[in-house]
Amino acid sequence: MSEQEREELQRTKVQHPKKKLKGGEEDVKKKTPVKLRRRRSRKRQRVVLFVMLGILAFAILTAVVVLRDHYITYPGAVERDTITLMGRGSDYLAFRWKEARNIDEYKVYFKEYVKTDERDDTGGMDKGLKVDDSWEEKITKGAEVMFDDLKEGTTYAIAVRANSASIKGKLTKAKTFSTKKTQTLKIADKITKLTVSKPFKIEGDAQTDLKYESTDTDVAEVNEKTGEIVIKGAGVTDILVEAEENAHYKSDSGVVELRVLESYPAKAGGARAYNIYHLSADNCEVAKVISGADGADVPQSFGYTGDKYIVAFGMGSPNRIISFDVDGDGKEVSVPQIALGHPNGFAYADENKTCYCVKGWSSRAVTYKPETGEYGTMNFSYGCSGIGYDRKEKKLYTSSRTVMASYDIADYSVANTTGVVSHSGSMATQDVGGHGGIMLRCLSPNGSKHGINYIDLYDMREGMYLGSFSCDLSEVEDAIVNKDGFLEILANNSGNPDYIWRTDINIETLADGINYDN
Repeated sequence: MSEQEREELQRTKVQHPKKKLKGGEEDVKKKTPVKLRRRRSRKRQRVVLFVMLGILAFAILTAVVVLRDHYITYPGAVERDTITLMGRGSDYLAFRWKEARNIDEYKVYFKEYVKTDERDDTGGMDKGLKVDDSWEEKITKGAEVMFDDLKEGTTYAIAVRANSASIKGKLTKAKTFSTKKTQTLKIADKITKLTVSKPFKIEGDAQTDLKYESTDTDVAEVNEKTGEIVIKGAGVTDILVEAEENAHYKSDSGVVELRVLESYPAKAGGARAYNIYHLSADNCEVAKVISGADGADVPQSFGYTGDKYIVAFGMGSPNRIISFDVDGDGKEVSVPQIALGHPNGFAYADENKTCYCVKGWSSRAVTYKPETGEYGTMNFSYGCSGIGYDRKEKKLYTSSRTVMASYDIADYSVANTTGVVSHSGSMATQDVGGHGGIMLRCLSPNGSKHGINYIDLYDMREGMYLGSFSCDLSEVEDAIVNKDGFLEILANNSGNPDYIWRTDINIETLADGINYDN
């Protein structure tokens, strides 16, 4: 077959069986059907795809081999966010974290953290800290650790590295935690209430919420919803108070002795006296031993400034006004510029820093200013044998055998008056004290002043009699309420020494919230 015949045969193979293509090789190629050209293109694409898949399979296989080798050789990293507190106190921190793979030990780095940039509230902890020799190190096999003997309320930084037997892992960025602060619960030691007292709350100075429990629910119960103490009957119960623990503070607890006295309030005028509590050396303590000066040796009455007792001595002439330090042995003597006679009543008003002194059945009072030593006189609307000051209500109280009166300290105007209750036997009116609207009227039997004495309680705001304290402390001359709210009594012991007694009765709490509707 000649060359010409072969070329002709080649052309006829690619032409349509019924239509022969004419022309050269380039003309034939251009005239090749589209369908045929697409088949050739897909064939080439399949070849390329198979080659690429082969390359990819090889790469994946290689990566799997490398990653497997890394996985079984290198330790996993501890995730910083999984480091959490397992326990916390004021002197310890206990941590846990999510376990890492392929490790033989965890190395924990720990130190006290002091923030150096006040503008950065996070302390820059998210940026990490450089671990150096100042960090304490601990090695642990498990995913937890504890550090103790720490400072309370202090921030510490922790970082963790997971290591295998031969390879050191990646160190986490540091994270901070603080130890708890201790708190001291401050509450009253003793509270006095009446059976007619309204529900009340025990106030406490603490950083966390308080919860309460009564040890004798026949005396008082705790309202779980409101936290109020509800009086149920007369008696004594302990109220357990707890300042609860939270994320920042440890708990603290204390005990309040609650004494509830049986009371039957009645309008004072014409009511009969009855005893609600007995005061004696068994439930009182000596707050101060006192003595007179210059022949004025009998204590008659006293006032209270908060840091001093001011006592009027004498039964005529001579008279002396002597100041005693409440804490300490300080003693200052003043010679009155005006004769006091028998200073049956005496009081100090801190509102105007003035002492008032009255003698039996007179409306005239001698005034004395301890800061300047100045003496003067004034008159009240009613004659009286005793005088006291209520620093909470800012009222002066006076008493006589027939009428009790309260005066505004600003202008001595009469605020209100009330009648008196009747005791069996003949009683001598001594002096009065007062606090929170309650007048404390001191009485001694005329026959034996050093026997059983009495202190009547009057609510001067309502004109109500609340009951009486019987006293076995010699002759009760006067009563005041100290800065903690407790009743204190001046007792003439018919000889030296004489005493100021501190009782266990809290007039501050007794006066608060009385319900007269029952």
